[in-house]
Amino acid sequence: MQTIISLLGQVHIPAIIAALLLCLSYLPPLWRELRQPQAGERPGQARWRLLAFLGAIGAMLAVLVTPIDHLARSQLFLMHMLQVIVLSTICAPLLLLALPTALAKRLQVSEDQARVNGPALLRWLTRPLPASILYNGLFLLWHLPPLYLAISEQAFLYDLALVILLPLALLNWWPLLGPTDEKLRLSYPAQMLYAFLDGQPIDIFAFLLVFSGTLFYPIYAQQPHPLIAPLSDQEAAGAMLLVPGLVDLLVMTPLFFRWLAVLEEKARVRDQQLQQALEAEEQQRALSEDRQTAPSPGSPRSE
Repeated sequence: MQTIISLLGQVHIPAIIAALLLCLSYLPPLWRELRQPQAGERPGQARWRLLAFLGAIGAMLAVLVTPIDHLARSQLFLMHMLQVIVLSTICAPLLLLALPTALAKRLQVSEDQARVNGPALLRWLTRPLPASILYNGLFLLWHLPPLYLAISEQAFLYDLALVILLPLALLNWWPLLGPTDEKLRLSYPAQMLYAFLDGQPIDIFAFLLVFSGTLFYPIYAQQPHPLIAPLSDQEAAGAMLLVPGLVDLLVMTPLFFRWLAVLEEKARVRDQQLQQALEAEEQQRALSEDRQTAPSPGSPRSE
């Protein structure tokens, strides 16, 4: 059994299976949309979705089936964090942005469908609180030193853990980028709050890696990389793990300006309605004054 797991790890079976499943799910509908664009779509939108998908697959394979994977398991914790960041901060949002229209419609949960078992489960998993707890919980649980060391000793299990992290990262991005009915979509302030709070547990872990002064994962001291000491490697990995926090700020910026645009539009509509009400009231007052000054029927006319 040990030999089988070792052989499976050398050919990166989990990563290859995940890439094949994604290709089977995305490429046929994307190709159909590229040849026959959907009604109402902007020109080139299908092409951009295809490029986003190819970018996600390329980035995923680059960190899972290259020597980066070996370095991440045995010599450089920094390379492990590179894998995590690429999968959760690059691949996951690209895959959501690349969703074909037909697949997005099947995954979109409306208010009426939320009572059905399948869509109800998806709707619950993509709610902000469960999505954040699942992703952050698995990440922190996996990086408990005893569990992380046990998984890192088996390449197959290590790659499997990374592949499992990808769908949880998709759920984590869903409240911001996923196909959601407008009635169920978070408001812009709620999206900004979610983007801010969601990254706090991992940011705290990153600060521990940088400032604790303790080597949490001695496996990287057994065969240290000649160019960087194990503790410095851990500190660099913690600093890299703060990058998603910067991405959260980048995500919050357009959300903030969209929120301002919505507020301005509401204020403009409210002012327009108020102006129309004032004009109607003015017209009603003028009409009332005309009726009062007009001679009543049967009254003597002035000569």
